[in-house]
Amino acid sequence: MTKKEVPEYMLPKNDHVFKRLFGYEGNENITKNLVSNIIGEEIKTLEFKNPYLLRESREDKEEILDIKAELNNHIQCDIEMQIGNYHDLEKRILDSWAKIYRQSIGKSKKYIDMKKTIVIFITTFDVDSLKGLKQYWTKWGIFEENLQIKLTDIFEIDIIELSKAKRLLKTGAFTGTAELKDFRNWVKFLINPQFMEETKMEDVNEEIKKAYEIWQDLSNSEEEREAAERRFMNLGSLEYAKKYEYNLGKAEGKAEQQKEIAKKMLDKNIPIDTIVEVTGLSKEEIEKLK
Repeated sequence: MTKKEVPEYMLPKNDHVFKRLFGYEGNENITKNLVSNIIGEEIKTLEFKNPYLLRESREDKEEILDIKAELNNHIQCDIEMQIGNYHDLEKRILDSWAKIYRQSIGKSKKYIDMKKTIVIFITTFDVDSLKGLKQYWTKWGIFEENLQIKLTDIFEIDIIELSKAKRLLKTGAFTGTAELKDFRNWVKFLINPQFMEETKMEDVNEEIKKAYEIWQDLSNSEEEREAAERRFMNLGSLEYAKKYEYNLGKAEGKAEQQKEIAKKMLDKNIPIDTIVEVTGLSKEEIEKLK
């Protein structure tokens, strides 16, 4: 029997679907299980700080944000699904962490009240600074460079690159310890929940089964499919705009660099024809630099 193809916009990488699964009131247990398997700590309580609310009508405005939650009454946690690579993810991650950590001080304004803050970034692409690593999951803290001593445990960043995990799945290299089985199953689910259709149910924990059931309900709902498709199209437009802005910035940066080279060549009385050949600038552009 041929497996029914699921539209790309209904996969969990669409942040409408992702938040509907993991940021919706009533789904706390599946979110607890996902996060617990990522941070390696039992989560007894989880409270959403920005619970997802369905719109009352199609005219109501809706903004899909990242998922913020408080774990065990003392840990701030931010979970984000990143689709477009705008080549600034590292800065974006630190900005998210800093904002949440700063907010944790509350009204007391006392540093002692600031809470441990964990940021979990799940990406559909290879992060620029991690392209040399084969690992699809990396955990970051603040360490002394030579001694590798942790300065504090209030800082934690987890990055999960689904693109790398997907490649490992294709090559059969997606393996690990038995203790991490649930984590690997969650990663498979995030790549495509349909993996459940080819998996023995006894090999999957109850919360992943619940997540799959919810995802099936979403996939069968016309309203949810329309909302997911709209969000997918909006994200596509935003990604295109960001890429255009990034490429334009690169082009402008390169042009400025070429002008600096031309200026130095002019200072050394190098012929303009040679400068044109080296920099690609026009004679008119070079003349204006004199």
